[in-house]
Amino acid sequence: MAKQQYSTRLISLFAAPVAALSLFTPAMGQSALQPELTAVNYNPPNRGAPSHTRNALSRAGLCGDLTAVQPTQTNWGETLAARPTFGIYVNAPATHLTFELKDESSGEILHQANFEQIAGPGISLYTLPDTAPALEVNRPYRWQVSLECEQFSTVQVPQRGMRTSDGMIVRRAPGDELQTALAATSDNEKPSLLAANGLWYDTVDALLTWRLTFPETDTWTAQWQSLLTHPMVQLDHLMEATPIDCCLAADCPHTDAELDLSTSL
Repeated sequence: MAKQQYSTRLISLFAAPVAALSLFTPAMGQSALQPELTAVNYNPPNRGAPSHTRNALSRAGLCGDLTAVQPTQTNWGETLAARPTFGIYVNAPATHLTFELKDESSGEILHQANFEQIAGPGISLYTLPDTAPALEVNRPYRWQVSLECEQFSTVQVPQRGMRTSDGMIVRRAPGDELQTALAATSDNEKPSLLAANGLWYDTVDALLTWRLTFPETDTWTAQWQSLLTHPMVQLDHLMEATPIDCCLAADCPHTDAELDLSTSL
């Protein structure tokens, strides 16, 4: 399959870290009662990371910090979405960032997007567009972000550098029990249900969407930090994220993005 490529802008959501997709659809700024979140206890999938997997946290240096928001100890995350959303963290404003989605088996680039600017410090969001291929169930994919940046040699001569960070993603089809539970679960309980079923990307999305909808919820910070400090995640440097207005692009928030709960490939 030929790769899809285009240039666009990322959606910057956080002044200091994070990611999202969209599992529920209440409007931002909605004034309503703010129920407390149910405790989020992430249950990682019982799958070993591929032998050549790299840590999702790229090395910091003169190019700055670039992080694919992904469990760092397994480099593996799961989703129910055909076109999920990915979180990309930079510790300072950056330019010339490239996103790629690859077939893990063949290495074929299935989709590529180039960004001239990305806000920072913070996490920006990128959702696979309709022009990108839908993820197939149980098929592993690798996503990678690359950041071109200027660095200096020991004699202060400007040079071009490159920073990369990557992760694995696999789409799952929900069983009947999970499908029924998702349909019956309230929004404040959904992050807990998703986390208990090992759905990393969907848990992150649900938590961040909740924070944008109910900014005064007292329990949000505790649940978010609990997720990031899980022994298999270890994204402690992203804990102090504070959501800001995310609508730097016309399609934010992704209120029309829904999980594909079909069990067919």
